[in-house]
This record gives sequence, C-alpha cells and structure tokens, in this order.
Amino acid sequence: MAATAEHLKQNNDMEIDKIKLDNNGHFQDYRLWNKILGEQLAQRDGMALTDEHWQIIELVRKIYLETETTPPMRLLVKAIKANINEESANSRHLYRLFPDGPVRLASKYAGLPKPKHCM
Repeated sequence: MAATAEHLKQNNDMEIDKIKLDNNGHFQDYRLWNKILGEQLAQRDGMALTDEHWQIIELVRKIYLETETTPPMRLLVKAIKANINEESANSRHLYRLFPDGPVRLASKYAGLPKPKHCM
C-alpha cells in the first residue's frame, strides 16, 4: 500500500519500499519526501551522503519548489555560487560528489522527478 503525504508527516521512519518510484528510482510524488527517505535512496545506490551532499540536495529541492523544474547544471552552479560557496560552484566538484550525474542524483535524493534534461 502506498504512503500518503499525511501519513509520512506523522511517520518520518517510513521505509523507501513503501513509496511509489518511477522506473529511474525517482519519487512519483515529491510531497512524500523526507531526508530519511533520501538517505535510503542513496544507500540503495551505494552512496553515503555528507553535509556537503545535503547542501546541494536541499538547494536543488528549493529551486524545484520555487520553479517547478529541476535546474540544469549551469543554473545549479550559479545557484551554488550564490547560496553555498564559490569553491563548490563548478561541475567538476559536483561530479566528484555525484559521479553518475549531479543534477539527476541530487534530484533523486531530494525526492524530485527525473529532470527532463537528463538522459
């Protein structure tokens, strides 16, 4: 049985297995997301998320909630420079954090749909 947004708000320990994901492992309903579920998605992918990962994930989610779209890499780099720090604001650094695609993976762990501009 799929979880509802209200149920998840009351139960932060909801397991990722109870969430409907698309074929790429992205949430079908971004409103059901919480950090615990993001961690579980990353663990499934063999990733351990650090505070630095979470800064990027939370920024991608913030941009999505404001614009209803995930940012392309160039916009994400600009947003990191403006909101986090200049040292982290380059694609090489982002690929070290998220080797299989910074925007796609940050979106996935943020509970967002797969970016339209990502293959």
